[in-house]
Amino acid sequence: MSTEVLYRKWRPRAFAEVAGQEPVVRTLTNAIASGKVAHAYLLCGPRGTGKTTTGRLLAKAVNCLDPKDGEPCNACERCLAFLEGRALDLIELDAASNRGIDEIRSLREKANFAPAGGRDARKVYLVDEVHMLTEPAFNALLKTLEEPPAHVIFVLATTEAHKVPATVVSRCQRFDFRRVPLAALVDRLAHIAAQEGIECPRDALELIGRAGTGSARDAINLLDQLADSYGKSIAIEQVREGLGLVEDPRSVELCRQALHGDLAQGLAIISSVRDDGLDLRQFQRQVVARLRGLLLARAGAAGGESWSDEQLAEMRALVDGVTPARIVAALHAFGEADLRADPLSPLPLELALATTVVGAEAPPAPAPARASTAPEPVAPPRPAPPAPRPARRAEAAPPTPSKPQPDGPAAAARESAQPPPPSPAPAEGNGSLLAEVRLHWQEIYQRARDLQYRAGALLNSGCGIIEATGDEVVFGFKHQMLLDRMHGDGGENLRALQQAVDEVLGPGRTVRCVKDETVEQQRLSRGGHLVRAAEELGGRALPDDS
Repeated sequence: MSTEVLYRKWRPRAFAEVAGQEPVVRTLTNAIASGKVAHAYLLCGPRGTGKTTTGRLLAKAVNCLDPKDGEPCNACERCLAFLEGRALDLIELDAASNRGIDEIRSLREKANFAPAGGRDARKVYLVDEVHMLTEPAFNALLKTLEEPPAHVIFVLATTEAHKVPATVVSRCQRFDFRRVPLAALVDRLAHIAAQEGIECPRDALELIGRAGTGSARDAINLLDQLADSYGKSIAIEQVREGLGLVEDPRSVELCRQALHGDLAQGLAIISSVRDDGLDLRQFQRQVVARLRGLLLARAGAAGGESWSDEQLAEMRALVDGVTPARIVAALHAFGEADLRADPLSPLPLELALATTVVGAEAPPAPAPARASTAPEPVAPPRPAPPAPRPARRAEAAPPTPSKPQPDGPAAAARESAQPPPPSPAPAEGNGSLLAEVRLHWQEIYQRARDLQYRAGALLNSGCGIIEATGDEVVFGFKHQMLLDRMHGDGGENLRALQQAVDEVLGPGRTVRCVKDETVEQQRLSRGGHLVRAAEELGGRALPDDS
């Protein structure tokens, strides 16, 4: 009885079996068929999308004795050697554990030896996680990578292409692997299930494919795990149970309280979930998924989802009378609740609920805006724009006439209400944007620290976000030494910070670091960053962040 896991057992044996990477497959098979194979390739993309598999297929195809349209025949002696794992002309190197200059020097020396398969054979060096190599190792590889022996092909695979030096990237043909589309992933799962004798309906396979998030290896592993748990016949209810997709009814109730403005009842629901010891992150995902469903139901676009008629009717009844903007606000608030720092603290969920409810109660606040447009000043500007200004000055100069207190403030209110359209409005928008960006300080810090530890340490040493626009985020450093270190290390710290900003805030904003002796270090305590930024946005957070 074979104990080999499914993702290894059903690893593609030909380019046509690689799911969801048609542009890459087409280019490589055409190059092999025409004999124009490059000397170096860089394969980059998310995990489980076929990078290592494609590198092995390339090695097998260039050594195949009878290739057809760029595909290996899988029948000749060389193909069988690759399939059985005994091919000597495929050298795989894990750069995560062989990242030093000594390993690269050894590779460079051995590359000069002739292939074991004969004169027409090719030696293929498959270097996985190549971004883990040290800078001296990359430098040692450069010359060999640019002009390798005629019988050598380099295939470099990485999940983080931005960490590969530009000097290396420029010497390779680069292929970007995308996440496997759901339809292609489900087709692959259906094929494997049929070959393994696993009965699983297609809608259940779609759930498995979605849980795999575009990674074929993750999805096949999930299918293997479910088959071990429930046997060869898997129902959709068992898939939901196995993947943890059975919805807690309290998630629906929390959505109801958030959309209908019952703060006390919503906080009680969150407390009950915490007291029951449930995973708050899983509960958050259920709330976000349900809010997304409610938004689709409200917009009338829920037809493509796998919901029953009863579920659709229930969701439509829940959002009856609720504006789409309200649902979007709730979805945004709960989607950004950060439970990574402390998964046991309900504070992020409570802040998300409070932000949604308080934001919904805020519409009366626009009254000042109406007052600024409705009062009498609207009439004077049209007939004689200069007239109102002298009139106000005259009122402001003699404040003694029996109505000083009511008239003075009223005049000041009118005077402050009229200028906003020209200048204060943009400033207020920038301040609001800056506060919104500061809400994500902890996420940016944590992601930068994960990417480059030194970058995280610098952000936590006298640094803060001092300016934010739609195109730029400016980080201020209190000391020149910290700023110099952020620009040092060959740009690694800045690259890590830029990637962190792109991942947390979305691409499109350039990072700039400057010296600012007045900057205050932004807090990283539990929930502190959320409360501080929320205070700057107008007190939309709970007043007690303890």
